[in-house]
Formats: sequence, structure tokens, C-alpha cells
Amino acid sequence: MSESFINYEVLRNFPLDEFKRRQPFPWANVPAFLTAEGFRRLHNEFPSLELFEKHEGIERVYGQRSHNRYYLAYETSIYHQEASGNGVLKYEQLPAAWAQFIEELETGEPYQAFMKELFDVPAYRVRYAWHAGFNGSEVSPHLDATEKIGTHIIYFNTSADWDPAWGGTTLVLGGKRTPAMNPDFADFASVIKAEVLDNQSFVFKNTPHSWHGATALKCPPGKYRRLFNVIFESPSARAELSNYPVTTSAAKRLLDRARTMLRK
Repeated sequence: MSESFINYEVLRNFPLDEFKRRQPFPWANVPAFLTAEGFRRLHNEFPSLELFEKHEGIERVYGQRSHNRYYLAYETSIYHQEASGNGVLKYEQLPAAWAQFIEELETGEPYQAFMKELFDVPAYRVRYAWHAGFNGSEVSPHLDATEKIGTHIIYFNTSADWDPAWGGTTLVLGGKRTPAMNPDFADFASVIKAEVLDNQSFVFKNTPHSWHGATALKCPPGKYRRLFNVIFESPSARAELSNYPVTTSAAKRLLDRARTMLRK
């Protein structure tokens, strides 16, 4: 790989023990996870909004308010089965910077080893999705699905294009004061704001206490809360036989390369 997008010094210095002990669940901001040039390229080449599908009014399992946003999945979507069209971006459609970055995420052993140690798992499946929040978009307080091991959220707003007064901060919620599974932000005793501007990322482990969300955005038209999710999920029984994290795109490209070598 000609260029590294990941700042591996940050991973080497990450306080793993502190992360695992953190309350109300394991979480951390990871500033400067990307190199300065890597962040600049990915920010500038963030996928066009025309490729996204708009989510509005999608019913949630416990009756929480809808997580309205523009959504774009990589390779395959959990929301529909379409092979192409809005809402799904294939490898060959990726902007150059994003193709290189996803290759590094999927095949880079330091990142893979770091995430396995962070989440205390030998293997996982990975999927990726871009989000773009618009005025009024809210991520109501929720727990992630139980099959999720954890998530690494990489934010793509800067001080030059986003005013903190517009919101957009991921909130770590603790001390839930109601048994309801569709609580509001006021139902938590503690609310901690994550950092989201200027090459910030946020990683957390999914537990029965990993409540999180983001209040409704107050941004002007044409401004969007932009992020990229790296989502780690429990592998299937077959995938557990391998220490390599299973991703559809990675497996397909490895197979394609093998076929190409056989034809030579």
C-alpha cells in the first residue's frame, strides 16, 4: 500500500486498560486516528449525497423516535437487498481515497489486532456505512443490536464547516432512570459529550449498558453531520474457524485475485 491513512502511533499509545474499565461502558475518543493527509483526502472525497438513501420514519424495535438521516452502506445494506442503486456503494464505485482506506482497514494487521484486543474477541465480521445527518436529524437514546460487538465512528466535520452550536455530538448516557427501552435523554443521570470535530473518532464496546445517542441537529440547509461507521459484529459459526475478520468485499477481492493468478 503506497499510503497509510491510519495513524498507527495513536493505536500503539491507546490506553487499553483504561478503556476496558471505563463506565458506564467501555468507550473512548480517538483523536487523530487518521493521518492529517489521510483525513484531508477522505474528507474531500466523502461520497456524494446523491448516492445515499434517505431514512425517515423507519420504525425502531422499542418504539424509539426514528433515526432520520441519509444512509449509504458499503457493498451490502441491512435495510434492503438491492444489488445496486442508492444506499449501497460497491468497491468499484469508491472514490480513490476511500478504496485505499477500506483496503487498509480490512487487510491491515495492526488495526485488526488492535480491535480484537480492544473488544476481547478472536474474530468478528465487519460492515461499513456512511451517515449524513440533516437539520432535525436525531439519534434517540438506544442500545445497539446484540450481534454488534462494538463500533468505531470516524467523524468528517471540521471547525471550518460545522458550528458546535448545531449539535452532532455523540452522547454517552449513563444512570438510566426508567425501565423503558425507549427512554429520552432526560431519563439518564449522566450525559458525556464525545469530541467530533477535526479528525476525531469514537469507539465503544456494545454492552447491556451502552446507551448512546445524539440530540436533534440544528444546522442550516446544505450542512450535514458526516461520519463513517466501522461496525464489528459477531461472526457466524463458520467464520469462528478463522482469525481473519470476515467481510464480503475482502473475501470477494481475494477470490478475484486468486482467479487472476490462476489465469496467468
